[in-house]
Amino acid sequence: MLGKLSYFGLTLLLIGIVCIAVGEVNLGNVETVKIGQEHSVWYSAWNLTERSRYGVDIQATEDWTLPFGRGDFTSPQPVNVTITSPGGHVTSLRVLYYSEPSTSPFYQIGVPAYIAGVIYQNVDEASLAVDYSSTQIRFTVKQTGLYNVSVVQGSVWSTDPPDYILIFELVTPNRDTNSLLVTGGGIVGTLGGATFIVSLFRGRNTKSKRARKQA
Repeated sequence: MLGKLSYFGLTLLLIGIVCIAVGEVNLGNVETVKIGQEHSVWYSAWNLTERSRYGVDIQATEDWTLPFGRGDFTSPQPVNVTITSPGGHVTSLRVLYYSEPSTSPFYQIGVPAYIAGVIYQNVDEASLAVDYSSTQIRFTVKQTGLYNVSVVQGSVWSTDPPDYILIFELVTPNRDTNSLLVTGGGIVGTLGGATFIVSLFRGRNTKSKRARKQA
């Protein structure tokens, strides 16, 4: 039979687990807030805020997409992009575009080539923390200021600029509250687990003492 201390420890442990689970789920809910969008430009600049997370979408034009449909390209094609930080330092990346050929059953007329991956070649780590795990352009800003996103014209197989360059902020509602919930849940769960383990050892010691007295 478990004693009151054991039940108390288990209760704390379960509360901690629930808090961590709820906090982690809520932290995974991300909303996108549009910051700005410019059409038919090779570069665009926005004022970004320290500690905020952003995403950039560089939309391919019809002219960018045509070679894929014709079968000229059978693998993702790189486009060089730079992000210039407020201090003038440059982050270089290769954005990989792909679209299905017209012979593919997945081909859809009018659907532009999409970003299939991102390769970071040089990162200004003083200003940006990039998300290497994402196949899209995602980064957290370390320094508030004006950031310039540029598509290198010579790296594109077309003379057309992108259809548009869009930047948006990735916002987690009540982030601080949910982070606190995860941290607090970890503390409560650890305390509960320790209490439960201590109560078990204490119960065993009590039983051993009773057994020795009866002997």
